[in-house]
Amino acid sequence: MDKILYKDSVAPIDFNKNLQHIEYAEFNGLDTKDTQEFTEDVEGNNDSIELHLVRTKAYKEAVILSLPPTQHPELWSQFLKEEQKTFGGSKIFYMNNDCSKILVLSVKNEMFNKLNMVLTRVNKVNERIHRYNTTVKKENQEMFELRSKSNLSKKEEIAHFITQHLKV
Repeated sequence: MDKILYKDSVAPIDFNKNLQHIEYAEFNGLDTKDTQEFTEDVEGNNDSIELHLVRTKAYKEAVILSLPPTQHPELWSQFLKEEQKTFGGSKIFYMNNDCSKILVLSVKNEMFNKLNMVLTRVNKVNERIHRYNTTVKKENQEMFELRSKSNLSKKEEIAHFITQHLKV
């Protein structure tokens, strides 16, 4: 009876602000040790102008931000991929395969402008995560109400209690 009946909420995206987890460097191409793990995302489904800027090393600055571990990397990745492109198809930031890091590239002295765009997009993702969590809470409540009171296990009562009282 320990089947998964109730969904978990998803933590919002945050960046690890410990200075050991923020990498800032001169951008020297994708063949460096630090940026190799982003090659697949840079080259996949990106527009030709952006690819040209990366390949010709027109970007001069690179920041790699680390994301804390999550139980839902696939959901984070899905939401981030939907927000990483401009209307023209250029990617604003790049993710490694396990969605544990984000690479931001910029021309000289424009990193904070680019970071501002990235943070705006991540804030949109966090709004979506909040809406997702609201839906999960509602679905969990409906699932609980469908179950017969006499058939509820103590674990289900505990899961319901947590859903009702924990603010996430």
